[in-house]
Amino acid sequence: MKAFTLLVVPLSLLLLLTACKKQETQPQSIANAVVNGDFEATPYQDWSSAVNRNSLVKPNSYSVDYTTEAASSPSHSIKVSCNAAYNDSTYHLLQQNFYMASSSSSPPAGAKVLSIPAGAKLTMKAKIKTVNIKGEGINIAMGGYYGADKKYASAFYTESRGKISINGTNDFTEYTISFDSFPPNVYNMYVIIFFMPNTTGTAYYDDVSLAIN
Repeated sequence: MKAFTLLVVPLSLLLLLTACKKQETQPQSIANAVVNGDFEATPYQDWSSAVNRNSLVKPNSYSVDYTTEAASSPSHSIKVSCNAAYNDSTYHLLQQNFYMASSSSSPPAGAKVLSIPAGAKLTMKAKIKTVNIKGEGINIAMGGYYGADKKYASAFYTESRGKISINGTNDFTEYTISFDSFPPNVYNMYVIIFFMPNTTGTAYYDDVSLAIN
């Protein structure tokens, strides 16, 4: 009986240590890495809004508003409108950036830092309402870059363009894109919503999320 007891105790300790080790090495899932994706707080400290490649001679006319006119939940959204798209290369973007804890390059001060293991699956979702959107439409995307050692080359990129049509007039609809295997040694990544070139009308953005599994 004593011999049996002596054997059981070390075996149980071994099983406990093994279980703890497995638990420590398993990457943690993140249900939503996006900060203020429902836009209920003032968005300007968490999101960047910009118009790129606009003409100085005859610029496209965009308006971007933090609004309560329409929302998926609970009361606020971002409203982007364009009445006249004169230039076929001009677009508006709404973007949030993240930096990787594992990168050898240091993130900017105050940046949002994430721990994303190589091979993780990324899923971006956004709810968008469209009003008379004509042209190329709206595009949701995510991507990332390597650090200085690779001259900030693109690490990955995926988008809804060519796969999902986001135009016309529709109430809030959830759109989803995913990337199946996060590459190693990424310096930073982003989620982004494009109001694409040659596009007119109005779009409302709400409930943007990024899940990491």
